[in-house]
Formats: sequence, C-alpha cells, structure tokens
Amino acid sequence: MLRKLLVLTLALVFLGPSAALVGLGVLMNPATIAACRTGTLAIGSIPESLTATTKAGQTVTLSRTQLTHAATIITVGAQTSGVGRAGIVVALMAALTESSLRMLANTSAYPESAKYPNDGTGSDHDSLGLFQMRPVSGWGSVAHLMDPTYQARAFYGGPTGPNYPSPRGLLDIPGWQHLGPGAAAQAVEVSAYPDRYQNYQPVAETILATLTTPANTGGAATGTAIPETSRILFPLPSGTWVKASPFGWRTDPFTGQRALHTGTDYAAADGTPILAIADGVVTIAGPASGYGNLIVIEHTIAGQKVASAYAHMWDNGIHVAVGDQVRAGQHIADVGSAGRSTGPHLHFEIRPGGTHATAIDSDTWLTQHTATSVDSEQTPQPGCASGGNAAPPAPFPGGNPDALVDDPTTSGRITARMAYVMAQAKQAFPDTGWACWSPRPGTKSEHPLGRACDVTFGNHIGQAAKGASLEAGWAMAHWLQTNADTLGIQYLIWQGKAWTRARSDAGWRPYDGGGMHDPTSITGGHYDHVHITVKAGA
Repeated sequence: MLRKLLVLTLALVFLGPSAALVGLGVLMNPATIAACRTGTLAIGSIPESLTATTKAGQTVTLSRTQLTHAATIITVGAQTSGVGRAGIVVALMAALTESSLRMLANTSAYPESAKYPNDGTGSDHDSLGLFQMRPVSGWGSVAHLMDPTYQARAFYGGPTGPNYPSPRGLLDIPGWQHLGPGAAAQAVEVSAYPDRYQNYQPVAETILATLTTPANTGGAATGTAIPETSRILFPLPSGTWVKASPFGWRTDPFTGQRALHTGTDYAAADGTPILAIADGVVTIAGPASGYGNLIVIEHTIAGQKVASAYAHMWDNGIHVAVGDQVRAGQHIADVGSAGRSTGPHLHFEIRPGGTHATAIDSDTWLTQHTATSVDSEQTPQPGCASGGNAAPPAPFPGGNPDALVDDPTTSGRITARMAYVMAQAKQAFPDTGWACWSPRPGTKSEHPLGRACDVTFGNHIGQAAKGASLEAGWAMAHWLQTNADTLGIQYLIWQGKAWTRARSDAGWRPYDGGGMHDPTSITGGHYDHVHITVKAGA
C-alpha cells in the first residue's frame, strides 16, 4: 500500500426532515420479545456473478472468485469481536479499491509469490494480496500475505490480529466507528489517494447484503421458500389511526387527475409505530420516489407468496434493512410524511405474488384474513431487545469517581466513573463503538467534562441504526436503564427519546434537543447513537 500521513476528523452529519416527533408510551412485552428475529452474518450461497454500481455511477460485475474472497472477508469479520457489519463494509471497500477483490501476486518484487494461489500479478511497489499489504511495512511474510484469511485478519487487527499493535488494523484505530467508512479504510491503508475508497461503499453494501441473506428466508434474493407466517396483524396499533383514503380510483391530490390509488391510507400521528403484518423477509427498505421511503416484506400465507408494503416514512423512521427476518407485530418503522404525501399517514399495500406484483385492496384483504390489532401499550420498541441476557455490572471499584483518567477513545480525559461505565458496558456489549471526550465549545454538553460518551452499534455517525444495530442499541439502552443506580447513570438519549434517573418513573420521554441539537435530524435526535451521561460526585 502507498503510505502517506492523513489527518482524520470526526464528522457529525445532521440529516433528516424537519418534523416534530410524537412520542408514544410503550412497554416491553415478554411475548413480543420472544418473537424477535436474530441477526446473522453467516454466508449463504455464492452466486456466479454479481453486478453493482459505484457512487460515481460505474457498473461493476464481480465473478464468483471475487465473491469468494469477499465471503472470506465477511466470515473473518463476523468471527472478530468488535467488527460488525460496519467494519466488514469498510474492509470490502478497501479490498475492492486496492485489488478489485483479487489475490494478487507481485512477481517483480517477490518472484516466489507466483507459487501461491493467485488471481494474477499486481505491480504496486511490493504490495501483495487483497489489501495490497507490504512485507517491508511489517504486515507479514510473502507466505502470510498470499493467504486471504491472513490478510483479512491483518486488516481487522485488534488484540487478536496477527500484527497487534502495529501496523494498525481497523480495530486499532481509535473511534473508527465514528469515521465515514471511506476515512476508516484510509486510516488502515494510508493511501496516497484517500478519497477513492468511498466510491465503492454501495458495491460493498450490495456484496454484504447478497452474500449474507439467510438461505431459509428466500424472497427475491434467493428464490427459496419463506416459512409460513404464524399470524396476521393490523399494521398500526389500535386506537392510533383513522382510515383516510381507500384503495381504488380517486382524484390525485397533487395533479387533480383521476388515478389509481394502489394502497389504503391510514392517517396517524407522526412517529406512530408501524408493525409488520406477518412473519417474513424484508426485500426493500429505503428511498422510493413518490413513496418517499418504502419497506416491502415478503410472506408465505396459506402456501402463497404475498408481499406487504409500507410507505411515506421519514429517513430516520425505518428500523429494518434488506434481508432482515421479521416477526408479526415487530416495530419496523414509524409513520411519516415523506414523498408525495399531504400529511403523516401510512400508505399500506398488499401485493399477492411478491415484491413487484400488482397491488390489490389491502383493507379488504386484511378483513378477509381476520387481521387482529395490537394495543399501543403492547407495541415493542424497535428491535424489541430487553437487554436482560447481559450480565449485571460489577460495583464501582472505589476511589474518587470524578477523578480524570485517560479516555481510550480520544486524546482527552474522562471521569473514573465514565471509564468504569464504558468498561462494564463493553464487557456486556463488546460489538460497540465509543467516542467520549470532545471540546464542544459554547454548549452545555457533558462531553468536555468527561462525563459523557456516544455509542454506535455497527453503524456510523450520520447513519440511522436499523435492523441488528437498532436491536443492539435498545438492548444496551435498557441494560443501562436497568442498572442505572449501580452504574451512576444520570440520563440516556436514544431514538428521539430521553430517559433520566431523576424521572425514571416517567420512562422514555420525547427528546427536544436540549437546546443544543435538532431532534428531527439523525444525529441530533440520536437515531444513530446512544448518548450516556453519568452523574458527578458519589
């Protein structure tokens, strides 16, 4: 790899529409917790080829050999504590950029490299393999670097990596989770061309989604059968909605022309939980033209493939990702008003035959299938994880809890209590990213005081937590809440809600930004990270 010094900066990205979020009082329900899906990074079948598009709009077609190398990178990342999906995306971006996911020998610098299995010869100085690592830089011997598994382990690094602590792998970069994925790749590769990695982020995400789609979930990705659903539910909690516009021909509210309305509109308060109507697999989750944002889930109902579609959520109101397995009643999104919408509502469709089939009257279909309603008090938080499986924390070890100690995530200092909370939480939830001290002049933040940390769960700052990341965030948030007295927690902020120890009986309340943040943005509303503030004093 070409090496050059690069100053890396942490970037807080404020995104999302300007919309007031309506907080709903919700309680955890043991039945719904038991029904939660479990995420996986297990490799499914590897296709003969895969075509994806870079950020620059270039089409890339990868062979089965290249995808097999990608599968190795994914498998090693899944087995390495602290990497998670976000770290795997970074690694795939680096390998795509450096070698186009090829195991490259280098016969000019190391003639012996040709005797190892390879996909051709490279010519970048004395670099070798998927990540173009150099023996002279200490990454390993020629034999080591012609092994794709070794290269993946070296890229991820960390205490279990082959080169710890130097050269630095991804896990050795302080606060890598809070960098953009391109900057995180550059922090490991230290290339003379630092901006080129980000171009391959969409390709890396497509590879990860394709190769890790569970084989038994089927749907559009694999073509195998989706298990029969256990029940059918109404997509909104009872008492939260009013039917606003039925399926069928109507006067389009934007054009004034006659047009077919392909779904049923249910008016509901902004932020009302949207529920999966049945067990299934997510096939679409994201922006979709006039829908604003769209989620489509495929189900097997009475032996037939049926898709349900949910539209008009804000960007920060999507809580699942493509490939996720969901259960009936799972909180998958929040009502919004994105796209061609005249106000907050759920546009709901039923598509017999699958994701791209023609929609029918969804309201009539729900009635025919005797869909039952869920009370708002029984609606789980997104991800519905209770955190109850994590061991309780050890007591504070003693001494002055306000004494300042080195912050392992930055060059700053944090209190002994904050360091203790971080250590206990990381022991219970190892696959997390932390950023604590920061100066933040002109604000009332506790970060400069060393009493606050922000935590991510395989996502990046500016990227709303979804799917497994959202579950993990709620699991930690509830664990911190449950153990607040032992840990000395003062307050928590997560997913547009705040919990304070002083008003613990009020539960999670709507977060107003505290005079410092825009609560409707992804980062300001804390849709991408859990904020932890600990108390001062004993």
